[in-house]
Amino acid sequence: MVATHRKSGKLIHRGKRQVNSGPRFQISTYQVSVPENEPPYTHVINLKAVDPDDGEAGRLEYSMKSPQDKRSDNYFRIDAKTGSVSTIQQLDRELMDTHVFLVFGKDPHPLTATATVQITVEDENDNYPQFSEKRYEVQVPENVAVNTKVIQVEATDKDEGNNAKVQYSIISGNIKGQFYINSEKGEINVINPLDYEMIREYNLRIKAYDGGRPPLMNNTGMVVVRVVDINDNAPMFVSTPFQATVLENVPLGYSVIHIQAIDGDSGENARLEYRLTDTTPGFPFTINNSTGWITVGEELDRETTDFYTFGVVARDHGRPAMSSSAIVSIMVLDVNDNVPAFTEKTYSLKINEDAVVGTSVLTVTAVDRDINSVVTYQIFSGNTRNPCCSPPMCGCQGRTCA
Repeated sequence: MVATHRKSGKLIHRGKRQVNSGPRFQISTYQVSVPENEPPYTHVINLKAVDPDDGEAGRLEYSMKSPQDKRSDNYFRIDAKTGSVSTIQQLDRELMDTHVFLVFGKDPHPLTATATVQITVEDENDNYPQFSEKRYEVQVPENVAVNTKVIQVEATDKDEGNNAKVQYSIISGNIKGQFYINSEKGEINVINPLDYEMIREYNLRIKAYDGGRPPLMNNTGMVVVRVVDINDNAPMFVSTPFQATVLENVPLGYSVIHIQAIDGDSGENARLEYRLTDTTPGFPFTINNSTGWITVGEELDRETTDFYTFGVVARDHGRPAMSSSAIVSIMVLDVNDNVPAFTEKTYSLKINEDAVVGTSVLTVTAVDRDINSVVTYQIFSGNTRNPCCSPPMCGCQGRTCA
């Protein structure tokens, strides 16, 4: 500016100071980290913008907003006078791990300074591992090879780094140490042979724990291993040898003896079927192939056959089937069902009229096919005036009696 002095007329040059200069932040981008478990109203960072103006012209008012995710505005605030940034509520890294804000410093004119603040939420070990399934179930054949993988469990942790690194262990239900779990992969392997007939189901309790300090654990993992039966047991007969007696005159269908076998397997592998072996056409016995009862199928005759020995087979319905055999002995008992028979149809003799009393004149013989049969004899006709008699028990000789 140029001015003229009123008296001397000289030109006077006066410099005018520049006013209302714009504010500016010391750096354009601020980066800061804060742990996620800090309580509300935790101080995060002090932001400072400078304004070369003096007095009211240099007084700044701060504000900020998130240009990317409006949810960030619910977590942080800035003090309008001091530029101090603090939390409004507790942070959760698993919901939002980064917050970006534009920060403004405005003077009264208004001129505004702008900077960017990036707040990174640091992870804390505040999440437990969670299994992907509430209950794992698997069926395993009892003949599975040792060191075979049967199932894999999985648990995830929402934290990060070591806090999210999950390991596994079996804490109960591993009867006789049949299973092993890979601590890092969660793979469960069979390490000892299984036997359906011994243990049919295993309930394994699995623990998942992270790598935090201290670690957080979840003990709710459940794995149910159902052992599937394989036809590895042959039928076994009960109460061998099988021996029985039967009267020769019993009716057809009469039950003689019960053949019973058991099988340690289950289902079709244990369903048994019976059949007779070593028999010939017209064999007098049959067997119910389901129940094992041996019954009389043809008439018995002790005088023809008094003793039978034959085989019986019990076979299961597995694939392939397994079978066992046994011997059955049946003795046919005698019943008095045969009449005595004379060895001759007609006996002829001549006798002198002067034969002495008691003289043996004839021997007759009768036989009986039954056991222990004692034949007695008696003249029941034609013996006029009883000239002859017969000893009642022997039947050897007829004698003159009078």
